[in-house]
Amino acid sequence: MKFMRQKMKYPLTILSGILCSAYVGATDMQNNVEVVVKDTIEAPLSSTQILTSEEIKQRPTGDGNVTDLLKTNPAVQFSNSANNAMTQGEIKPADISIHGSTAYQNSFTLDGMNINNDIDPASGQLGVTNSQLSSDEQGFYLDSKLIESVTVYDANVPVEFGGFTGGVVEVKSRRWQGETSAHVYYRTTDASWNNLFVDEKLDFSSKNNDASRPARFQPKYSKNSYGVSFETGITDNLGMIVSLSRRSSSIPMQRVGGKSVNLNGDTFYEFEMQDSMQTQTRTADNIFSKLTWYVSPKTTADLSVTYSGYDAELFMNGIAKSNYSDKHDGLSTTLQVQHMFDFATLDVSAGFQSMQDKRTSEQNNFVSLVDYSDWKNPTSYSSGGPGDLLSKQQNSSLKAKISFNPVKLAGVTHQVVTGAEMTHSNAKSSRKKTYFRNSYNAYMPTPSVDAFFAGEKKTNYTNIAAFIEDTLKLGDVTVRAGLRIDRDDFIKRTNIAPRVSSSWDVFSDNSTTLSAGASRYYGRSMLTYALYEAQNAGLKHCMMNCTPNSESANVWTNTPDYEGMGELQTPYNDELTLGVAQVINNSLWSLNYVHRLGRDEVRARYKYPDANKYSAEAKIRSFDNQGKTYHDSVALTVANRVPFEIAQSLNQMSASVVWQKTTSNSPSNQGYAFHDPSMSLDRTKVWYDGKIIDADDLPSTDFNAPWRVNLEWTSQLPTYDLTFYNLLQWQSSREQVTRHENEYAIDSATGNQVMKYEAVDFEDTLRWDVKAQWQPKFAYGASLALEVTNLLNNKNASDAFVSGGNVYRSYEAGRQFWLQVSFDY
Repeated sequence: MKFMRQKMKYPLTILSGILCSAYVGATDMQNNVEVVVKDTIEAPLSSTQILTSEEIKQRPTGDGNVTDLLKTNPAVQFSNSANNAMTQGEIKPADISIHGSTAYQNSFTLDGMNINNDIDPASGQLGVTNSQLSSDEQGFYLDSKLIESVTVYDANVPVEFGGFTGGVVEVKSRRWQGETSAHVYYRTTDASWNNLFVDEKLDFSSKNNDASRPARFQPKYSKNSYGVSFETGITDNLGMIVSLSRRSSSIPMQRVGGKSVNLNGDTFYEFEMQDSMQTQTRTADNIFSKLTWYVSPKTTADLSVTYSGYDAELFMNGIAKSNYSDKHDGLSTTLQVQHMFDFATLDVSAGFQSMQDKRTSEQNNFVSLVDYSDWKNPTSYSSGGPGDLLSKQQNSSLKAKISFNPVKLAGVTHQVVTGAEMTHSNAKSSRKKTYFRNSYNAYMPTPSVDAFFAGEKKTNYTNIAAFIEDTLKLGDVTVRAGLRIDRDDFIKRTNIAPRVSSSWDVFSDNSTTLSAGASRYYGRSMLTYALYEAQNAGLKHCMMNCTPNSESANVWTNTPDYEGMGELQTPYNDELTLGVAQVINNSLWSLNYVHRLGRDEVRARYKYPDANKYSAEAKIRSFDNQGKTYHDSVALTVANRVPFEIAQSLNQMSASVVWQKTTSNSPSNQGYAFHDPSMSLDRTKVWYDGKIIDADDLPSTDFNAPWRVNLEWTSQLPTYDLTFYNLLQWQSSREQVTRHENEYAIDSATGNQVMKYEAVDFEDTLRWDVKAQWQPKFAYGASLALEVTNLLNNKNASDAFVSGGNVYRSYEAGRQFWLQVSFDY
């Protein structure tokens, strides 16, 4: 790896030589049309990355999710577990962090409408629990093939956008462009096409999956994606697009047998469960349609309907009757009208989104037995699933924005954008049947029983926002000043977010630009807290003389574990930015610094830390706004501004070098409502790498590569109908903060327990992904594409985890092949 590090040492120097020697006037070889380059750059008032449908088509798309397209964005970091070789059968979107914020504090929009899932979107990181569903921060698992463009706003974000502390991922779907066309595709990969790297000390077998992590090890899998889309005109100015696709994964697993128990009334029966093979599956479906009406040259209307469904079929290893399914459904309808007046452009959007997570268990109770007949070697029996559970979120939204044409007053050019939006959200969490956990042992004649009683909790809230910004230009200086005001009637807070960004054309020739900005961003909705009661407050416990699976026959002790959250405030980030952009011949160089200060981040803690651990008060937890995050990053990027010609090929290149540092007193991979079972936990301190430090100084537990280098090169050979895409990514060596679950250290200064972390060292990594696409003219629209990720088959360690008290490293997948065939009409 030392040799690789040396080779990647000067990527920008090499690239600059290519870019600066390229012609300022490039030629489109296929049509012999000269492309004229203007030596100007726009005022960089926002930090954005825009990917068009053509660029998306050229890139490796992996599982076809939106986040798979963002690998080259300097502001975006993927979770260390995003490309885990042990879980290559999964097809859910990978978690991303933008400028150090948690993954569930990004905003995802589709055609201007919010598609976030706000019911504990981070709970999927916590394993299988009885009280919560495994969810995700994106409410729609969109297929990247239906996307017209993706825009990522990561710094100096316009006031039009709210509800995030990380960044905004704005997705625009395709619309009818006046033609008739169709597209069909099929793509596939398989575990036999992939070299799976694992820790040599680890027994990488699906038989070692446990109840809480039923799919941690996936040595075998097969993935298939296929879809069809078409667009056609209905009249001269009315047309439609329809797209259908499915992405699926099949994951064969060993199901471990052993002793189990079946409960019939108040009698249990022991039985033997045999070893077997059983296949877990994952399926993601997308249905999209959009009707576009070009009413007049000044008015356009779009009506779209989007369905996104996800279904995971799982089981808990070693436990009989434990099959269960996790399903997620998202339905969105959006009406968008745009009209150009003589003095302004009006954009009005109305939308409705419905998102649902549902878990269905083969058996809606759980029974366990510990047999102490041989007291030296007790035997455990168990059967049952995690229980049925449902959560649902519905949003009704209305948004209007008016962008006024520039006007000049007293020598200053003003361009004003103003608007307002309102979102009403209804949410519920429900359990249709009471779920019982029955525990037997040799010393008790009857079981002890925990029960989550059937019930439903509903909540609703309305968020109203207004925004205005004015872009002022005076000579060589441009300033955009804006203000966003949000009112959330759930926490009954009015949040005021000022944002200012500016640029200065230093030499009055549009070749060198300095920029600076200061902004505040308030975070996403906190629906999860409003529904926490439905998920946890129904918990009751029976200790003595209990009848299994019975609500009425037992003496129940209420064991709610939280108190109200009326004092919570909305988390926010304050941002400062500095930047410089320079045109050199056909290249654009940018150097940008971003500082983020995260405050009022929500954490869970025990309300009565000094209570007796057996008392009811001991388990009461409360929420506060004591979370803090600090982030600094510097990014140097360079790209050619128009394609340049080399040996009859048209080439587009870009590169970036990024340094970042993030610290937080709350681990970034924990959910909204994470809590720790220790009764005397001091959360202001932690044990890290052999000493007690302030929790504020704990390095990030994820998204923590300090140095990253990206090099991207797309080459088109029109003569041969070929397109080649290359992406090289290097990450520096680093320390990974890893916690041993439920292990603590004692702070000698106070005698309190503190969380215990240790540093795991990782070497630098290098990854080279390529895609070759061939669409010959004689094939009448047929094309063939081959994607190879990690072409060099490097063994890149990316994360660490604890299993059985041991610390293991996990690795990125080795060399992997994807094959795609498609046909365009």
